[in-house]
Amino acid sequence: MVQTANNKLFEGLSPKEMIEATYEASKNFQIRAFYEAKDEIIDTGKYTEQEFFEILDVMIDDETERKIVLEHFKGQEPLFLGEIAEIIKEFPAENVIRDVIYLKEQGYVEELIEVKTKTVTKKIKGEEKEVEVKEYFYRYQVKDLEPDFIEHHFEPVSVVFNSGTCCQCGWCSTICPVNAIKVDADNLEIDDDKCMKCGLCFTVCPRSFSIDQANKATKKLNKKLNWSDKIGAYVNTYSGSTKNDEIMKVRQDGGVVTTIAEYLLDKKIVDAVIAVQHSKQLWKPEPVIIDDVKDLYKTAGTKYANSPSLSILDQTKKYENIAFVGVPCMMKALEKGKLFLCGLPFFKNIKYRIGLFCMESFPYEGIIKLAKEQFDKDINDLTKMNIGGGKFIIKLKSGEQLDVPLKEVQKYARESCHFCEDLTSDYADFSVGSIGSQDGWSSVITRTKESDEIYNEIIKNGDLESKNLKEVKPGLFLVEKIGGIKRNKCQDPYEKIKNSSEK
Repeated sequence: MVQTANNKLFEGLSPKEMIEATYEASKNFQIRAFYEAKDEIIDTGKYTEQEFFEILDVMIDDETERKIVLEHFKGQEPLFLGEIAEIIKEFPAENVIRDVIYLKEQGYVEELIEVKTKTVTKKIKGEEKEVEVKEYFYRYQVKDLEPDFIEHHFEPVSVVFNSGTCCQCGWCSTICPVNAIKVDADNLEIDDDKCMKCGLCFTVCPRSFSIDQANKATKKLNKKLNWSDKIGAYVNTYSGSTKNDEIMKVRQDGGVVTTIAEYLLDKKIVDAVIAVQHSKQLWKPEPVIIDDVKDLYKTAGTKYANSPSLSILDQTKKYENIAFVGVPCMMKALEKGKLFLCGLPFFKNIKYRIGLFCMESFPYEGIIKLAKEQFDKDINDLTKMNIGGGKFIIKLKSGEQLDVPLKEVQKYARESCHFCEDLTSDYADFSVGSIGSQDGWSSVITRTKESDEIYNEIIKNGDLESKNLKEVKPGLFLVEKIGGIKRNKCQDPYEKIKNSSEK
């Protein structure tokens, strides 16, 4: 408890309030499970003894803060997250917002959703029509708890996998302090003999509980950010194309992701990049750590089969700074690791997150079936796959190009992708995809001041050609349109997990 006692975050609080809050925090099941498994954790070798106590200290700090927020929130009427942050001044607003969301999952706070319907005029297929639009308003209030109330315990992420909503990102296996979880592109297994039932994996899982309202409320605190209900918060939007001849040879669209990654490595802003490359089985991707620019180009191009890229993060601890390239579910997983448990990711060397646009991905077997059933081709005959103009497109070794309507291939996608609402990697620093830009170009969304500055430095360096996405066709309009469609089609993973765990 040395860290809590000396932490400037708690300055201004009375000793009595601190003692009472810390005492309540010490009852938390995650803290107790983590502490009681100290020997097993250190013996596993993922964390040193010093790292163990560093993590434990910050877990105690976070839980102590939550208990204080809870006390200060009691007796209030239902409020929006931003309103709660204005009332509780003892901590930064973003901390209060994340704390309320976590207190909801612990069972202390109730989320009240109000739905309002309004009529708006929209142009549909060239004709103006009046349509009803639903608006959702989220307020929060401390529950009236029974004397025998017990704080909710988080189950291991097997409950997520068994519900059919697991995205196989691999974050849980990296976080697990005792290496009890194994994740590959299709399966998740937990060694019950090793598992210490701490629920840390459930906390950081992108499908376990939603942080979307916390993200929205926090981002709206920053008046310099633009906000879209369809693509999230951002600084600027661009359409970019690489000027690097070598990247042009291997790029999927604009070659922007590879160009950004090369710049970060070349300028020593990061020491390594996690991306994916083809495995020994063509079109079956595998995550890889790149720390030499000459190895970067083999990661270029889109691989439509899923890869558990976050599962190798624990292999990057030797690097001071890394960049991570992945899809929306992985970006959300990293954000949850940043918000909860330690206030920062367990692996604090993640400097930049490069998120890819993703409508859905496919199991490897699904890719094989798609090629055979839709194109009558062997997967090994394909040199490129792409999505554009509402079509799924393949290019063959012969140079021939074939396509089918996108709706014809959706049945081959992973079922778990139907529980993802995010098209544009809302939780990334850079978001990149083909939607909205012309052939040979990529749409780019910069979501932080720092990522926007880096993108423009790359342009000044002569590595990228760039335009304003709002000024190209179909541009930002299409990105937001498709983003809205994905949000509207998304199924609720949280309700399915709840129903699955109750059976």
